[in-house]
Amino acid sequence: MTAINSVAFVTPRYGEEVIGGAEHAARMMAENLAQKLGLNVEVLTTTALDTDTWANHFPAKTELINGIKVVRCEVDRGRTTDFSTFSGRLLKYPASATNEECNRWIDSQGPVSHSLLESIGRTRADVVLFFPYLYHPIVRGIFMVRERSVLIPAAHDEPPAYLPIFQSVFRSAKALMFQSKAEERFVDSVMHVADKPRLRAGLGIEARAKPIQPLSSRLPKLNGEPFLLTLGRVDQLKGATLLSELFAEYKRRNPGPLKLIFAGPVTTKPIEFPDITSLGPVDDDLKWSLLNECVGLVNPSAFESFSLVLFEAWSLCKPVIVNSQCQVTTDHVKESKGGFAFSDFAEFEAQLNRLLADSSVRVSLGSNGKHYLESNYRWEIIAEKMGKFLNEVFTAGTELPRRSGPA
Repeated sequence: MTAINSVAFVTPRYGEEVIGGAEHAARMMAENLAQKLGLNVEVLTTTALDTDTWANHFPAKTELINGIKVVRCEVDRGRTTDFSTFSGRLLKYPASATNEECNRWIDSQGPVSHSLLESIGRTRADVVLFFPYLYHPIVRGIFMVRERSVLIPAAHDEPPAYLPIFQSVFRSAKALMFQSKAEERFVDSVMHVADKPRLRAGLGIEARAKPIQPLSSRLPKLNGEPFLLTLGRVDQLKGATLLSELFAEYKRRNPGPLKLIFAGPVTTKPIEFPDITSLGPVDDDLKWSLLNECVGLVNPSAFESFSLVLFEAWSLCKPVIVNSQCQVTTDHVKESKGGFAFSDFAEFEAQLNRLLADSSVRVSLGSNGKHYLESNYRWEIIAEKMGKFLNEVFTAGTELPRRSGPA
């Protein structure tokens, strides 16, 4: 085979309206492989936007989004009404699930799109990248093009990963791409795929091209008061309740002007507290204004496969605070020396006091994070790694790479 010149991404939803998560990462990866390497890139996806229902939202058609050909296929069945109850029962002991139960879980979770599966079977792309691992189009589609397939799982230690069906999904992939050391270790331990060609690429961060507007023009009520920021879905499972409780206790013990701002779609409201504000979804300009003027960014989630928001904060030399229960974000903080990881209230309080008391600490941590980003996670670096890897794996006569780095 000659050098790779075309790739297709399969992801359950896609578009500029998708904020955060694996599907946003898929869009960034698709656009940068096209821009940086000149590859022909197409995206095969559904018409869904809402992950709770997978209801049809976009028209079923082929369109261009930022120069990428996007084929949208109608959803035949979204999430079933009994999925939550069935899933809750099954995931208490996921490793014991039968084949029938696993298939019911995949089909009931959705989104089921037969036309998307047909598009996967028809694609002539040299390589088909499936992103992330959990959903129907990936589970059913990867078997159709297994010799051309790369699975980008975005996996972490969560109950669905232990369903036996996913071992066959991971084993069916020709190659694997990981976003972190912690993800690679977890997948190898659960899926038994240490023999697979793999790349630990991570994700890239684009340098901000547009000027960042003063926050006072968008949120005058802040009036220049200091604030912590958390970005992304506001959800108990992502640590929103934990962080709001920690912050409220901190303010009771440490009175002052500090605020906490949540910015992102809300599925679980933070606790009610005078100095906590939840803005809901914010546009890109407001997000960067918030990042530019915050004291630091907090990611309280215990479940992350990469955490793009850490790198967005570091791109502006902002320190970060993460939950030590998340190995991925803790690894980033340790390797970068760009922030702190808390395991309880006492650590959270001490770390926050250090940030507030000494601007030189904030500057040093933020600068360390920026250096870590520039050295490892610009898209130019990631795209080059990916291009080399795909050509090594899918071009005949080349020895296949195994582990991409030390465990």
